[in-house]
Amino acid sequence: MELSTYGDDGAVYAMAYAVAYLLVATVLILANKHLITETSFNCPVFVSSLGSWFGWGVAAAAIKLDPKRMSHRLSAKEWMANILPIGFCTALSLAAANVAYSYLSLSFIQMLKAFAPVVCYFTLVAFGLDRWSARIIATLSVVMIGCFIAAWGEAHVTMFGLACMLTAEIAEAFRSVGIQYLISNKKFSLFNGMYYFSPATLVFLMALSLMFEREELFRAENIATFTRYWYLFFICATFGFAVNYVCLGVVKHAGSLMVKTMSQLKNVAVIGAAMFLYGDEVSVTEIVGYAVATAGFVAFNHAKALDNIKVREHLAERRATLGETAPFLDKRSSSAPTL
Repeated sequence: MELSTYGDDGAVYAMAYAVAYLLVATVLILANKHLITETSFNCPVFVSSLGSWFGWGVAAAAIKLDPKRMSHRLSAKEWMANILPIGFCTALSLAAANVAYSYLSLSFIQMLKAFAPVVCYFTLVAFGLDRWSARIIATLSVVMIGCFIAAWGEAHVTMFGLACMLTAEIAEAFRSVGIQYLISNKKFSLFNGMYYFSPATLVFLMALSLMFEREELFRAENIATFTRYWYLFFICATFGFAVNYVCLGVVKHAGSLMVKTMSQLKNVAVIGAAMFLYGDEVSVTEIVGYAVATAGFVAFNHAKALDNIKVREHLAERRATLGETAPFLDKRSSSAPTL
């Protein structure tokens, strides 16, 4: 597996996908929160599956109309070995994050998500998609301290809610590693990825939903809930697909850590919306902690940009000295040099 870094050629695509991710992810979080906690449809795992159902249908239809969109065709054995584990991680991440809405405030959940880049970085390094750097470790230490301060200042924290968020972030990190490898190293197209990833995710999401939400899911009253809040179901399905699609686009053109970068901006937007729409109380300690974590993340991006330059220079020097071809110079990285 090759260490990769992206250059300026993909900056426009990377930023376009990143901004799209910021917008659709913010709307999706608010819609999920409202559907799960403000209506009688208390099925967070099933709500997590709506985007995957819609995405699978769109990808299948697009490939049916234009078979050339299918850049890779996988056998059942390859699908189970390469895609199913990613589906499991995706399902676990989505389900755990949605369950957390019932145990933690929306604003605090967004603060906890500042810890995600820490988990993602160490996971990427472990799988050879990034490299150790003392400067980067130092900046991530600041992020961890900030998250700890924010958690300390939360008045309504529950251990189960924290466990759900930690589970979601670990699962998301492993998902990011798998997707980055397949999208960047194996040259999967975006529709190709959606076509194979969505059913793998649904296998586990529907199993979890039937296991824990069977009685709630099949209540007769849900028909009235669906009729009244049909627009929320529609937003959760379409924007759930959109988040998955643009997320794959960000990974393809900028790497999985760029997703975490844009997530920090999204978190700020959602925290503001949570205070305005749901009256979430945010303590001074939480604000200080999140500010420290954000400052650490800004420093992390700067450190990662410097590290990217060193990697590109080293690879170019090796290519010039040994006369090697370096196809991975054009690969997209796990790093996120700028916002």
